[in-house]
Amino acid sequence: MRHLFFLIPFVCCFFFADAAGCTPTGREIMLQVDAVDTSRDSTLEASMVIERGKRKLVRKLEIVSKRYGENQQDQRTLIRFLTPADVRGTRYLTWAWDDAAKEDDMWVYLPAESLVRRISGGGKKGSFMRSDLANEDIEPRAVDDDIHTLKGSETLHGADCWVVESVPRPELKKETNYGKRVVYVRKDILLPTKIDYYDKRGRLLKTATFGGFKEIAGIWTITKILFETPARKTRTLMERTDIRYNQGLDDSLFLQSNLKR
Repeated sequence: MRHLFFLIPFVCCFFFADAAGCTPTGREIMLQVDAVDTSRDSTLEASMVIERGKRKLVRKLEIVSKRYGENQQDQRTLIRFLTPADVRGTRYLTWAWDDAAKEDDMWVYLPAESLVRRISGGGKKGSFMRSDLANEDIEPRAVDDDIHTLKGSETLHGADCWVVESVPRPELKKETNYGKRVVYVRKDILLPTKIDYYDKRGRLLKTATFGGFKEIAGIWTITKILFETPARKTRTLMERTDIRYNQGLDDSLFLQSNLKR
């Protein structure tokens, strides 16, 4: 199972921290978060409701994902938009590498132009389909892309949480919108319940609140995410349904050459 070896050395720290006087580091906590999903691949359907003032945009999409590499650390993801008509057929493909020295790959297929475009550099900072997400937010982020510092503990939404500050490594700062992320990680299921995103001047940009925690096929899973951008007074709710793990997805789904199909 992916990342299972990470569970062994830190298990006493996480579940008996008070008794043993053992506190994990920020990096150890984020490795544990990364290790929760032990699947080889996954499929799901999602709805994305974007509220911009009095306007409400609703999108339906499918997301399929598969892990690669010796330790299942690399990940490829295909996002297909189903409705409404003006975005139907739009597809995003990402290849995320665990190696922090390698830039993640991202492409988008725009059916109106019958064109596949590569998204790189500053393009990843742009809005994802007019939502509160940036393009970079749809890519899995490698743990060691950031320097993680444990800031303490806090009770949030009735759950005891670790509070971890994650700052991009110096060589990666130009590639992101964010100066830091503050992540609230539930101690019981090791999943985030909230992330605050700050710009490079230390100002709060947006907040993601996670909910609908369910155990599916033995894997704790987030089914609802609400992104809110206070300065713009916008919000995006993403709800994920029909989540399935380990379906034996074919590698051809994740080829750039198949984006137009």
